[in-house]
Amino acid sequence: MPTDLFAVNGRVVSASEATVSVLDLGFLRGVGAFETLRTYGGGLPHALHEHLGRLWESSAAFGLQPCFTEATARTLIGELQRRSGHDEIRVNFVVTPGSNTDGVFGADTPTWVLIARDVHAPPERSYSEGVSAVTFEATRHLPALKTTNYLVGKTGIQLAERSGAHEALYVTAKGYVTEGVTSNVLIVKGRRVLTPIVDCLAGITKAGIRPLATAQGLEWYECNLTRDDLYTADEVWITSAVRELMPVVRVDGRSIHDGAVGRWARTLRALYHQQCISEAKRDAERASSGSR
Repeated sequence: MPTDLFAVNGRVVSASEATVSVLDLGFLRGVGAFETLRTYGGGLPHALHEHLGRLWESSAAFGLQPCFTEATARTLIGELQRRSGHDEIRVNFVVTPGSNTDGVFGADTPTWVLIARDVHAPPERSYSEGVSAVTFEATRHLPALKTTNYLVGKTGIQLAERSGAHEALYVTAKGYVTEGVTSNVLIVKGRRVLTPIVDCLAGITKAGIRPLATAQGLEWYECNLTRDDLYTADEVWITSAVRELMPVVRVDGRSIHDGAVGRWARTLRALYHQQCISEAKRDAERASSGSR
């Protein structure tokens, strides 16, 4: 039977063995960075290089240098997928400075963990019928980085759950929509794709969709967005590694356009999914030949 597996500091273990020290600064002080990716084509990670680059950028904020290589990560992901029995997996990387050794933040040896679970992609009806989102006023802590601090986002997630919504979108005190708690946000108006660039994470999925959109004749703009921009958009999308591109058809209870999934969401989601499969295979071949 398929099972979730974990790698703690490079050692593959079961859930009962996947432990870290109570002195770990991720536990004591909430100091950590993470990334999430998924596999395609029977366990081939997508955009591993890009996700690790962003992981090390985030962890550099608390003084941590890369503590494992891309080759090590690729090998572990393959082992985790094979031993788990899952056809495809969602992989969470988590890194912390390690166990506290002196002072408030002193640590000697980083902790790094890979969590491998079934990919649990959203049901197909989420793409054919669309999902809903709510907005809430807040700004994520260190929004340009992907840290393990989700306290602010928890408020939005709880609001979404109470409203029966799929995602919650941050809105700053100045009224600008920045990102989702677990996603990037984009809108379509006419033949323009508009997406925030300030106070949000630089999305890897979003970046992968951009050339596909422009190849379809859409213009790409990075700019400030307001709630009204969402309400009056032709289409609203959220993007993430596991969701890929997901259409949002209601925001704060208001239907977007005619309340149906737009043609650009359908077109680009299909193109991006195929691109992910091709890129995962290409990267695996390059890795095996030693070209990266």
